[in-house]
Amino acid sequence: MNNYNSGWKPNKRKPPQRQARRSKARIWVLQGTLVLALCTVLWRVYDVQKVYGKQLSKDESRSVDVSHVLLAPRGSILDAQGNKLAYDVPAFYVDIKVDDLKANATAVAQILAPILGTTPNTIVAKLTGSAHWVRWPYPVLEPVKSQLEDAFKHHLWAPDDKKTQWSADITYSPTEQRFYPYGQFAANTLGYVALNSGVGEGGVEYEYNKLLAGYNGTVNFKQDAYGFPLPGSVNVSKQAQPGDSVQLTIDDTVQGYVENEMDSLVQKYQPQHAAIIVTNPQTGAILAMSSRPTYNPNTYWTASDPNALSQNWAVSSVFEPGSTFKPIVLTSALATGSVSLNQTFQSGTTQVAGHTIQDWNYGQGWGTITYQQALERSSNVGFAKIAQALGWPNLLHYMDLFGFLNKTGVDLPNESSSIIFPPSERGTIQLSTAGFGQGIAVTPLQQMAAMGAIANGGKLMKPYITSQIISPDGKTVKKFSPTVVRQNFIPQNVLDAVNQTMVLDVSGKDGIDGVAKIPGYDVAGKTGTAQVVDAQTGQYYSNRFITSFIGYAPASHPVVEVYVTVDWPKAAEANTWGSTIAAPYARDIMKDVLQYDHVPPTGTVKNVATQTAGANKVQYVKTPNIVGLTEQAATAKLKSIGLNNMFAGDSGNVQKQWPAPGIDVAKGSTLYGLLQTGSSGQVAVPNLTGLSLRDATNLLAAMSLKISPTGTGYVTKQTVPSGTKVGSGTTIGVSLQPSPSN
Repeated sequence: MNNYNSGWKPNKRKPPQRQARRSKARIWVLQGTLVLALCTVLWRVYDVQKVYGKQLSKDESRSVDVSHVLLAPRGSILDAQGNKLAYDVPAFYVDIKVDDLKANATAVAQILAPILGTTPNTIVAKLTGSAHWVRWPYPVLEPVKSQLEDAFKHHLWAPDDKKTQWSADITYSPTEQRFYPYGQFAANTLGYVALNSGVGEGGVEYEYNKLLAGYNGTVNFKQDAYGFPLPGSVNVSKQAQPGDSVQLTIDDTVQGYVENEMDSLVQKYQPQHAAIIVTNPQTGAILAMSSRPTYNPNTYWTASDPNALSQNWAVSSVFEPGSTFKPIVLTSALATGSVSLNQTFQSGTTQVAGHTIQDWNYGQGWGTITYQQALERSSNVGFAKIAQALGWPNLLHYMDLFGFLNKTGVDLPNESSSIIFPPSERGTIQLSTAGFGQGIAVTPLQQMAAMGAIANGGKLMKPYITSQIISPDGKTVKKFSPTVVRQNFIPQNVLDAVNQTMVLDVSGKDGIDGVAKIPGYDVAGKTGTAQVVDAQTGQYYSNRFITSFIGYAPASHPVVEVYVTVDWPKAAEANTWGSTIAAPYARDIMKDVLQYDHVPPTGTVKNVATQTAGANKVQYVKTPNIVGLTEQAATAKLKSIGLNNMFAGDSGNVQKQWPAPGIDVAKGSTLYGLLQTGSSGQVAVPNLTGLSLRDATNLLAAMSLKISPTGTGYVTKQTVPSGTKVGSGTTIGVSLQPSPSN
């Protein structure tokens, strides 16, 4: 039988039972894998929660949700003219990621050190530590930030490394920094603001910290592991309230005069301390105040003497005044009728309770002289006798009336108190030495207030340095007015007599303080040279003195009072006197202020000495009349009598001069003249570059223009270009630097 092929082939697929079993196996494997993975995840969650949960919770509460203080903008400190002496400026905290920099730490440090104002070693120490990020300890201003950005952009420490994102290794956090545009200008008076706390330290910054600081706010945010805020998480929960501004009685021009003289004094004598105060004796307003040592409040941490950060020697120092105390003793004795000016005594030496008191000229004295001459010649013997006649009760009573037994209450911190013999030690010898300012200790401000009472006709004024408090919106919150502590406690005839005697001390034939003379003005003053007690032994140093001068002008209607004190000037003992060390600087300041205030000279004073005692002989000439002369003729006329000249204006004949004709001035002085200016009545501003502050002030004064200086030294810039025509009374701003412009 033949086979039949229908085309059907046998089914070779696996049986359905085997296929089902394999599918189930795959499902079980998949399910097992998923279950195992899930168990692993659950175990990890459990492990994290149980093992690390508490620590992570602590980390989260500490470093993720953050609340920071939002510093309030601090109010400004202004001078009497409204110029800013201290104010806040935008600044930045700098954070550097050091991981990429460690390999080139030395090269990086060489580049960053001059930008940050530090040493390369300081930078290296920070870059090679264990931290991943470091914060520079001080905020930087915008110019420094720009230099840092440029340094990281060009990364000269690794110029061929193009892969590393160097600019991402430095970040900046905005903040505010206190800025003092004139550096150490009145630094001990202004104080500074501590970087870490934002709190005022020293001076006005401390005294008015609460008003200046305002009220801080609060900002909340979340931060990442490195401490940086997460985007979108910043929330200001409490707005900061800006502080008030404080306007001072400090006149920036007068302060400039003082800083110039102080710099010269310190450079020449290198004293342990020095202080200069200038006030208006009619009101007690402090026009200028300077202390040394000092510092730059912008970089206060670099102060060469850390004590300067907390000490203003014009306020906090207390020392034996020496002969500057004698006018107070004489006034008290005349007021009580204890002595009279014409009463005589034997000068030279005197015995008191077994002790010898001698006059400063090694006991030689001047024979029999009057008590008026005792002040003119600064006789210690005379004032020992005056004090004995006055007695302890009267002396203490008048010291109290003159303000020596209490602090003045000036609105500055750390004011010291006077030191007076305790009752058990108030013997005759102590009374006698107190009469010439030894054995008692007082402060510079107490002396200024007391002498001011003699100057202004018998009103003891409270010294003050703040004129008003100004709110952030510019409104006056509080004004400060002159405060009369007491008045009418000295008869006017006594005040007149003491005033005239101090004028004779400076300008009379018997006076020893002629170096303080300002020709054309009546100057009342007194120098002092006091010994210093060694705190270790209780004995006086043999070679350490405090020299000083206190005085005012014009004596008939004072507008300026000056006190200069110099502790331990480095000079030969024979030349260490108040008349040789302190008086010349006080004289120059008074002269500058009188000219700045446009107080006209009135001619020579009575009894002008032909020769200055205690100083080199000075030759004086009278200023000639040069008005109407050509510039060439005026120059020749001045040169012929030993005077220099400085002219301003267009051309032609002299129309104005300063000082006026007929005034006594020292040979070598400069006379300032204004040439014709055309028919418009305006004058062309002169080129002031390179002039000292004194010359610039006097030249502008001759042109009936005013000056507004910043800084000290010599003019480097002026706000109104030379040649510009301006009207009478226009104020010209000038910037000064210590070295003259080339």
